[in-house]
Amino acid sequence: MQAKRDSHDEGTDPPGCLRLVVSILLMWIISLLLAVPMTDAETLSFLDGQIRLYPAQREGNRILIPFTQPPADNEEVLLLSHRNDLLHLKRLQQKTTTPQSMAHPRPHYVYGLTEGRLSDPQAQFLVAVGKGITSLLKWKASDAMSSDQSTSSCMTPDKGFVITGLQALISEELNAKVYYLQEEIRQSTSGMMIDEDEHSGASMKEIVGIVESDDSCRVLASNTSDAYGLQNSGSSEPVGPISGIMELSTERSTERWLVLRSAMREVWGYTFVELLPKPLNREPKRRFLLEDSG
Repeated sequence: MQAKRDSHDEGTDPPGCLRLVVSILLMWIISLLLAVPMTDAETLSFLDGQIRLYPAQREGNRILIPFTQPPADNEEVLLLSHRNDLLHLKRLQQKTTTPQSMAHPRPHYVYGLTEGRLSDPQAQFLVAVGKGITSLLKWKASDAMSSDQSTSSCMTPDKGFVITGLQALISEELNAKVYYLQEEIRQSTSGMMIDEDEHSGASMKEIVGIVESDDSCRVLASNTSDAYGLQNSGSSEPVGPISGIMELSTERSTERWLVLRSAMREVWGYTFVELLPKPLNREPKRRFLLEDSG
């Protein structure tokens, strides 16, 4: 009888069952935590969800977009190119395709330009989707940049650094110009770092700022990195060259966002920095959209 009782107890060990259930729950929670950032990074919503932005893959003259489902008939699909104003896209085929260039392919819907061709074979693109968004969305592309807008004191390198990249984009609406500055430490001073400098380990700095009509300087986002390309300090979102300025207008309000083509370590994407009018009463919002690279 005792042997039978022991055998029965072993077969229905409550602590063992509980451990199994807890392990399964933990694995499920971890999988959800890992999946959520990737899902969130595939699209960003603005104007209370009226406008959704997606990263797009490029294959020849086709644009491949990772929609979870194709847009409705009453929704527009617009391309925010780094060289052009807004361009309408049309659906080229009803079924999906998987991009050949992706490390982990997944279904994409196939679109193309309503007219014209894509000029830059290496370019990445943003796509905006929504109802009647042509009247809501304006896009100032980065081809309006002028490198001769470097006269401002805001765009001078720090002591011991030299400028390796500079862009400036004039915004008539803000009566200001937005700039991207990249600077690297001079080779001759690389062994002479000052201990009290809070960025003494930095070999490269990236700064995005705004120069207003009174020539005042305001930094919107910045990062420093060491010789290994690792972020040392600055904004939690990556900083990079300017793709353009996105303006969203309704009858009630207007929002303007600076869009940066940015990377942190090996992760590429787009950083959106809110352009706030004066007087400033809070920090600008920043959002990051992961590039559609699979």
